Amino acid sequence: MSLPEIAARLRRHVLAILAVLVLAAGAAYGFKHTAPTYAETATMVFIPPASTLHPNPYEAVGSTLTKAAGAIAAQVMSPQGQQQVQRAGGTAQMNVGLLNGYDLEYPFYSEPYLTITTTSTSPDAVQRTFTLLSRLIAQEFTAQQVQANVTPNNRIETALAGDTGALAQPGSSKRVLGALAILTLVAIFAVASFLDRHPVRLRRRSRKRAPALGRAQRRLPGIRRADPAGPVVQDY
Repeated sequence: MSLPEIAARLRRHVLAILAVLVLAAGAAYGFKHTAPTYAETATMVFIPPASTLHPNPYEAVGSTLTKAAGAIAAQVMSPQGQQQVQRAGGTAQMNVGLLNGYDLEYPFYSEPYLTITTTSTSPDAVQRTFTLLSRLIAQEFTAQQVQANVTPNNRIETALAGDTGALAQPGSSKRVLGALAILTLVAIFAVASFLDRHPVRLRRRSRKRAPALGRAQRRLPGIRRADPAGPVVQDY
């Protein structure tokens, strides 16, 4: 289809195209005025004890420390653990999990590192929830070692590394607006093509109804329409 033909098709359906543009402008306005999302991320490192006089049960077997870190992450992310953070004042979304050394399809958890992330539209909520969450993980892990009768000099310690602070998530609005512009163009041509095809059927239906209306108007007064199978009845 040539450019003049495309322009002619669009001119025939100006109102429909304006309606599509109004809807697209409303969606773009909503995207532009959506509050930005903030996130804070850090890695919690589990540090084995230096003392070997009384071995820590969490590292008595190879890779046990990684499993212990995964267990504490699952405990904190359980409904009970999240409720504990919320009761303390945490309102942001949170996520805690072992650091994946590969990808989601083939996960590889080789080190006792936890990735801690909190997300919200409020930077204050992000920081507050992150502090409560990281504190809860450290306290719960220490409590488990105390329950296992681990002496203080043999306890595994935790430390935060790479704390990003509350950062606004970049780049999403431009991609969304670009995708919206493409979808708007597709919608304009789809609506124009649809309306080019379907008004023909509407004209045909109106032409079929026109003769029936003409016959009804030409009926003489005083004549009652008879059943085709019976005699015609006249009114006098």
